[in-house]
Amino acid sequence: MVFNQNNDFNSYTKEQKKVLDLEKKYFNILFKIFSHQNFRDELRAIMNDINSNWNRVHKFWGKANVVDLAVERHINYRIYNDSLLKNIIKSIYPSVISSDTAFVTNDAVINIDSKTISVSGNQNDWTRQTVGCNQTSFDNKLNFIAKTKNLSLPITSLLKSYHKSKPVLSFFLSTLYYSDDKNQKDSWYIDSKYKNKPYYSDKTKDKTIVKEIFEKNIKFSCMPHNELSSLFEYNIIAGVKSYKPPDVPKPTGTSSVRVEHENLKHRYDANGDYWEGMKLWTI
Repeated sequence: MVFNQNNDFNSYTKEQKKVLDLEKKYFNILFKIFSHQNFRDELRAIMNDINSNWNRVHKFWGKANVVDLAVERHINYRIYNDSLLKNIIKSIYPSVISSDTAFVTNDAVINIDSKTISVSGNQNDWTRQTVGCNQTSFDNKLNFIAKTKNLSLPITSLLKSYHKSKPVLSFFLSTLYYSDDKNQKDSWYIDSKYKNKPYYSDKTKDKTIVKEIFEKNIKFSCMPHNELSSLFEYNIIAGVKSYKPPDVPKPTGTSSVRVEHENLKHRYDANGDYWEGMKLWTI
């Protein structure tokens, strides 16, 4: 069982209230940037460029994930050039443990990780938020029970909680794409275009049933900071994607974990007012 955030703002500490409001502040700024029509148009342009070189990208270069680097570069470009962040970014975040994009402001350190997910390849990464050990500081005190390995093990969180007294905050921008090998075309996944849904396995009898989560192809979320761990009963991790070290019978920790969308979505600020820490929309 995982827990939603405690909404009793009278029990929040001074530092928790500070972090809560900073997470809400920067979520709203970043969401405006990523949901803007210009950003979506630029993502479409990336896909058009890939399709203009489809054979070279897929056959000659053999890229398993055709959009990952391009989207990371696009996020960096937009972050460092958008007027909403003008004069707000003071420097890069110098830590060797961070997300793809990381910068320092007057009151926080912002980490933004890009997750590019194939609807027919790693579709399980879309139904819950994946979080790497270098992308979170959350203190999940409850060990994860790995039934297949017959052991319990701690959740690994490597991201520093603070940098020069500023909280290090974690955000994720995830995009969903489809590589159609038969028609030699890549696209941002639009569920309504496919009668038989590519997110089903070959063993599924009826592949026409729509899963609501796949009706949107871009999502933005905030992973709660270490300071807020107690507000989630130190228990927000719903599953493990990969272990540390990998491919051993008895791992000592986790490399990547999964968090339910509902636990990220239902958030409260310093006054106990509701806000959404996860949003989904269409490119």
